[in-house]
Amino acid sequence: MADSYRYRCGECGHRTSWGSESEGQRAIEKHYRHDHPAVVPGGMVEFRTGSSGGGGRGCLLALGILVVILIIASQH
Repeated sequence: MADSYRYRCGECGHRTSWGSESEGQRAIEKHYRHDHPAVVPGGMVEFRTGSSGGGGRGCLLALGILVVILIIASQH
């Protein structure tokens, strides 16, 4: 999940690219120093979810259906 953070400037809407939390912090601070030197860095942080494997609910649902089918098949 190294590429799960993106920072948005609170002044102009500039967005950093997706990256690690520390990379995003450095990028937004650099942006503020260059484009808004008299303003304290602000804005918001976006967190990308569901993008790094793991399967999620779909895999769990498929596994549950498979278990039910196996239980039904083993009783016959």
